[in-house]
Amino acid sequence: MKKFFWLIAIAVLLNSCSVEEEPKFHYEILAVDSYIVPETFIFNETHAIKVFYKKPTTCHAFQGFYFDSSGNERTVAVQSIISHTENCLPLEDNLHEATFYFTVKSYQTYLFKFYKGNDEDGHATYDIIEIPVTN
Repeated sequence: MKKFFWLIAIAVLLNSCSVEEEPKFHYEILAVDSYIVPETFIFNETHAIKVFYKKPTTCHAFQGFYFDSSGNERTVAVQSIISHTENCLPLEDNLHEATFYFTVKSYQTYLFKFYKGNDEDGHATYDIIEIPVTN
């Protein structure tokens, strides 16, 4: 009887440890609809930058910001996480706001490139804003 019990216990244990093959979510970069930036930066201070974006479906959730920096150039987009569920509904007219904080560490003008989506050829497009730095 003990052997039968252990055989059943091992079978249940192995069956309960199945590994799912497909992830339950993935990430997607969303376009920046609009933004609010200061006219100038003050050196060594932190500035709030507001970004507005639209979520395409109810399965999209804000995950943070995508940043790429090179010298004084910053590329900014919204990063979302999309859950793989079957009850996703499309969203329209759903502007969302998110804020990030930027600390100025250079006296040179900063160039912000806000991702606006891809053109018909699949190339990324940007709104490019120059923000000078003062003392």
